[in-house]
Amino acid sequence: MQISRYIFVLLIICAAILCAGCTQNPSSPATLTPVAVPVTPADPAQYALVQSDMPPGFVLAESRTKTSADLSTVAMELGWQGGHVVRFVRPAQNKTAASEIVQTVTLYPAKNIPDIIAMAEKQGRSPAGMSYTDIPVAGLGNNARAFSGQTGSLVIVKPTDANPVMAGVNKNEAPAVSPGNFTEILFSKGDTFEVFVMTGDSPDAALLADLAKTAYAKIP
Repeated sequence: MQISRYIFVLLIICAAILCAGCTQNPSSPATLTPVAVPVTPADPAQYALVQSDMPPGFVLAESRTKTSADLSTVAMELGWQGGHVVRFVRPAQNKTAASEIVQTVTLYPAKNIPDIIAMAEKQGRSPAGMSYTDIPVAGLGNNARAFSGQTGSLVIVKPTDANPVMAGVNKNEAPAVSPGNFTEILFSKGDTFEVFVMTGDSPDAALLADLAKTAYAKIP
Protein backbone atom coordinates (compact mmCIF):
# COMPACT_ATOMS: atom_id res chain seq x y z
CA MET A 1 0.00 0.00 0.00
CA GLN A 2 2.87 2.39 0.84
CA ILE A 3 4.45 1.59 -2.53
CA SER A 4 1.24 2.48 -4.32
CA ARG A 5 1.04 5.79 -2.41
CA TYR A 6 4.65 6.53 -3.35
CA ILE A 7 3.97 5.87 -7.02
CA PHE A 8 0.84 8.02 -6.86
CA VAL A 9 2.78 10.97 -5.38
CA LEU A 10 5.51 10.56 -7.96
CA LEU A 11 2.97 10.67 -10.79
CA ILE A 12 1.47 13.89 -9.40
CA ILE A 13 4.92 15.52 -9.24
CA CYS A 14 5.70 14.51 -12.85
CA ALA A 15 2.38 15.85 -14.05
CA ALA A 16 3.02 19.18 -12.30
CA ILE A 17 6.43 19.49 -13.96
CA LEU A 18 4.94 18.77 -17.38
CA CYS A 19 2.20 21.37 -16.89
CA ALA A 20 4.76 23.98 -15.84
CA GLY A 21 6.73 23.29 -18.98
CA CYS A 22 3.67 23.72 -21.17
CA THR A 23 2.99 27.22 -19.81
CA GLN A 24 6.30 28.51 -21.21
CA ASN A 25 6.60 29.61 -24.84
CA PRO A 26 10.02 28.49 -26.12
CA SER A 27 9.36 30.06 -29.51
CA SER A 28 9.09 33.62 -28.17
CA PRO A 29 11.76 35.70 -29.92
CA ALA A 30 14.41 37.33 -27.85
CA THR A 31 14.36 41.13 -27.63
CA LEU A 32 17.22 42.56 -29.70
CA THR A 33 18.65 46.03 -29.28
CA PRO A 34 19.16 47.68 -32.67
CA VAL A 35 22.70 48.83 -33.38
CA ALA A 36 23.08 52.19 -35.11
CA VAL A 37 25.27 51.93 -38.19
CA PRO A 38 26.89 55.21 -39.22
CA VAL A 39 26.12 56.32 -42.77
CA THR A 40 29.19 57.28 -44.75
CA PRO A 41 28.57 59.88 -47.48
CA ALA A 42 29.30 58.70 -51.01
CA ASP A 43 32.52 59.79 -52.67
CA PRO A 44 31.47 62.30 -55.36
CA ALA A 45 34.60 61.48 -57.36
CA GLN A 46 33.09 58.12 -58.32
CA TYR A 47 30.39 59.93 -60.32
CA ALA A 48 32.85 62.03 -62.31
CA LEU A 49 33.44 61.30 -65.98
CA VAL A 50 36.74 59.75 -66.99
CA GLN A 51 38.78 59.93 -70.16
CA SER A 52 37.03 56.91 -71.71
CA ASP A 53 33.67 58.68 -71.39
CA MET A 54 34.79 61.58 -73.57
CA PRO A 55 34.65 61.96 -77.36
CA PRO A 56 37.90 62.04 -79.34
CA GLY A 57 39.93 65.22 -78.99
CA PHE A 58 39.04 66.00 -75.37
CA VAL A 59 41.79 65.46 -72.81
CA LEU A 60 41.51 65.45 -69.01
CA ALA A 61 43.14 68.65 -67.79
CA GLU A 62 42.04 68.72 -64.16
CA SER A 63 40.48 66.44 -61.56
CA ARG A 64 40.27 67.66 -57.99
CA THR A 65 38.26 67.43 -54.80
CA LYS A 66 36.30 70.49 -53.82
CA THR A 67 36.75 71.75 -50.28
CA SER A 68 34.80 74.08 -48.05
CA ALA A 69 37.19 76.84 -49.10
CA ASP A 70 35.57 76.74 -52.57
CA LEU A 71 32.11 77.38 -51.15
CA SER A 72 30.26 80.36 -49.75
CA THR A 73 28.50 80.42 -46.41
CA VAL A 74 25.13 79.99 -48.14
CA ALA A 75 26.17 76.73 -49.79
CA MET A 76 27.58 75.41 -46.52
CA GLU A 77 24.35 76.27 -44.69
CA LEU A 78 22.39 74.27 -47.26
CA GLY A 79 24.25 71.16 -46.14
CA TRP A 80 27.14 70.76 -48.58
CA GLN A 81 28.70 67.34 -47.95
CA GLY A 82 31.48 67.17 -50.53
CA GLY A 83 32.28 67.73 -54.17
CA HIS A 84 34.55 66.94 -57.10
CA VAL A 85 35.43 68.79 -60.30
CA VAL A 86 36.80 67.48 -63.59
CA ARG A 87 37.79 69.57 -66.61
CA PHE A 88 38.36 68.32 -70.15
CA VAL A 89 39.94 70.44 -72.87
CA ARG A 90 39.97 70.12 -76.65
CA PRO A 91 42.84 72.25 -78.03
CA ALA A 92 42.23 74.49 -81.02
CA GLN A 93 42.85 72.74 -84.33
CA ASN A 94 42.96 74.50 -87.68
CA LYS A 95 39.90 76.78 -87.69
CA THR A 96 38.25 75.05 -84.74
CA ALA A 97 38.59 77.05 -81.54
CA ALA A 98 39.48 75.43 -78.24
CA SER A 99 36.61 73.97 -76.21
CA GLU A 100 36.31 73.08 -72.56
CA ILE A 101 33.90 70.88 -70.61
CA VAL A 102 33.65 71.14 -66.83
CA GLN A 103 31.67 68.72 -64.68
CA THR A 104 30.99 69.57 -61.04
CA VAL A 105 29.58 66.93 -58.69
CA THR A 106 28.34 67.97 -55.25
CA LEU A 107 26.40 66.25 -52.48
CA TYR A 108 23.62 67.95 -50.52
CA PRO A 109 20.64 66.73 -48.49
CA ALA A 110 18.01 65.77 -51.08
CA LYS A 111 15.45 68.14 -49.54
CA ASN A 112 17.73 71.13 -50.29
CA ILE A 113 18.47 70.22 -53.92
CA PRO A 114 15.65 72.39 -55.40
CA ASP A 115 17.11 75.47 -53.68
CA ILE A 116 20.59 74.57 -54.88
CA ILE A 117 19.42 74.22 -58.48
CA ALA A 118 17.56 77.53 -58.33
CA MET A 119 20.68 79.33 -57.11
CA ALA A 120 22.95 77.63 -59.63
CA GLU A 121 20.65 78.50 -62.53
CA LYS A 122 20.45 82.11 -61.35
CA GLN A 123 24.22 82.24 -61.25
CA GLY A 124 24.58 80.68 -64.69
CA ARG A 125 22.39 83.40 -66.14
CA SER A 126 23.99 86.24 -64.16
CA PRO A 127 26.58 87.67 -66.61
CA ALA A 128 25.26 90.88 -68.14
CA GLY A 129 25.41 91.62 -71.86
CA MET A 130 24.60 88.05 -72.87
CA SER A 131 21.54 86.46 -74.47
CA TYR A 132 20.20 83.25 -72.91
CA THR A 133 18.23 80.48 -74.56
CA ASP A 134 16.51 77.57 -72.85
CA ILE A 135 17.42 74.14 -74.23
CA PRO A 136 15.05 71.13 -74.02
CA VAL A 137 16.61 68.27 -72.09
CA ALA A 138 15.25 64.81 -71.25
CA GLY A 139 16.43 61.73 -69.38
CA LEU A 140 17.99 63.67 -66.51
CA GLY A 141 15.22 63.63 -63.91
CA ASN A 142 12.57 66.18 -63.00
CA ASN A 143 14.97 68.87 -61.78
CA ALA A 144 17.02 69.15 -64.97
CA ARG A 145 17.70 72.59 -66.48
CA ALA A 146 19.62 73.49 -69.64
CA PHE A 147 20.37 76.79 -71.33
CA SER A 148 22.96 78.51 -73.47
CA GLY A 149 24.55 81.93 -73.24
CA GLN A 150 25.95 83.90 -76.16
CA THR A 151 27.96 87.08 -76.29
CA GLY A 152 30.16 88.84 -78.79
CA SER A 153 32.77 89.85 -76.24
CA LEU A 154 34.07 88.95 -72.81
CA VAL A 155 32.08 90.22 -69.84
CA ILE A 156 33.34 90.94 -66.34
CA VAL A 157 31.30 89.12 -63.66
CA LYS A 158 31.50 89.76 -59.92
CA PRO A 159 30.77 86.75 -57.70
CA THR A 160 28.05 87.37 -55.11
CA ASP A 161 26.42 85.51 -52.25
CA ALA A 162 23.38 85.03 -54.48
CA ASN A 163 25.25 82.59 -56.72
CA PRO A 164 27.56 80.51 -54.56
CA VAL A 165 27.38 76.94 -55.83
CA MET A 166 29.08 76.78 -59.23
CA ALA A 167 32.41 75.06 -59.73
CA GLY A 168 35.38 77.09 -58.62
CA VAL A 169 33.35 80.14 -57.56
CA ASN A 170 34.42 81.66 -54.29
CA LYS A 171 32.73 84.78 -53.00
CA ASN A 172 36.13 86.08 -51.90
CA GLU A 173 37.72 85.82 -55.34
CA ALA A 174 38.42 88.78 -57.57
CA PRO A 175 35.92 89.47 -60.38
CA ALA A 176 35.96 86.66 -62.92
CA VAL A 177 35.88 86.88 -66.68
CA SER A 178 32.94 85.34 -68.49
CA PRO A 179 33.99 82.43 -70.73
CA GLY A 180 32.01 83.81 -73.65
CA ASN A 181 29.62 81.43 -75.41
CA PHE A 182 28.61 78.48 -73.28
CA THR A 183 26.03 75.77 -72.71
CA GLU A 184 25.07 74.67 -69.22
CA ILE A 185 23.13 71.67 -67.91
CA LEU A 186 22.08 71.15 -64.30
CA PHE A 187 20.46 68.03 -62.86
CA SER A 188 20.10 66.03 -59.68
CA LYS A 189 19.48 62.48 -58.51
CA GLY A 190 18.87 61.80 -54.84
CA ASP A 191 21.43 63.78 -52.87
CA THR A 192 23.72 64.32 -55.87
CA PHE A 193 23.71 67.60 -57.80
CA GLU A 194 25.72 68.08 -60.98
CA VAL A 195 26.55 70.93 -63.31
CA PHE A 196 27.97 70.54 -66.82
CA VAL A 197 29.35 73.59 -68.64
CA MET A 198 30.82 73.63 -72.13
CA THR A 199 32.56 76.71 -73.44
CA GLY A 200 33.93 77.66 -76.85
CA ASP A 201 32.86 79.44 -80.02
CA SER A 202 30.09 76.93 -80.73
CA PRO A 203 29.31 74.77 -77.69
CA ASP A 204 27.70 71.49 -78.70
CA ALA A 205 24.48 71.18 -76.68
CA ALA A 206 23.74 67.66 -77.96
CA LEU A 207 27.21 66.42 -76.98
CA LEU A 208 26.93 67.98 -73.54
CA ALA A 209 23.51 66.38 -73.03
CA ASP A 210 24.92 62.96 -73.93
CA LEU A 211 27.75 63.39 -71.43
CA ALA A 212 25.29 64.49 -68.76
CA LYS A 213 23.23 61.36 -69.37
CA THR A 214 26.36 59.24 -69.01
CA ALA A 215 27.04 60.91 -65.67
CA TYR A 216 23.41 60.54 -64.59
CA ALA A 217 23.61 56.79 -65.19
CA LYS A 218 26.63 56.53 -62.85
CA ILE A 219 24.52 57.65 -59.86
CA PRO A 220 22.76 54.73 -58.14
